[in-house]
Amino acid sequence: MKLKVNITASLVSAILLTGCGGIDSASYMISGAQHSLSLSRTKTFLWDKEWELTLVTARNPECMRRHKLQAAAGADFKVQLYRSLEGNYIIRQGNNWYVTETQKCRLQQFSTPPPEPGILLGVFEDKNDGMEFSAAPATGSIPPTPALTAPGQEAPSAAPPLTR
Repeated sequence: MKLKVNITASLVSAILLTGCGGIDSASYMISGAQHSLSLSRTKTFLWDKEWELTLVTARNPECMRRHKLQAAAGADFKVQLYRSLEGNYIIRQGNNWYVTETQKCRLQQFSTPPPEPGILLGVFEDKNDGMEFSAAPATGSIPPTPALTAPGQEAPSAAPPLTR
């Protein structure tokens, strides 16, 4: 009887574990791990067709925020990262566009795609059985990140204005 219970428990455990999806992440280091943008994706079950996406905007110790993005299709996974001339970061995930900044670690979704997203920094994509950030080939100089403003002042922002 005890053997049957052990075998049944083992089979149930194996079935449940095969249903587990996956999670992985990759980061774009602005100036080390303390100042970065990290994208993570999660599939609850192997048969899920979409990834749940989360962006962590960090400039420690001042701020660190986790933002949920729209779900992304599993096939041809790609999220592009741009830097605007104002020093904000523009994220393109399929038809979804976002703007984030590291002054207050805010994020907002664009209602319409930006006409000029900025300089392509790279792409979060499937590589080597996981997600990696691949830097874009250097096509010119990337403007330096603007100096952070004094407390109480607003950081420059690309449309739409960040309100979160």
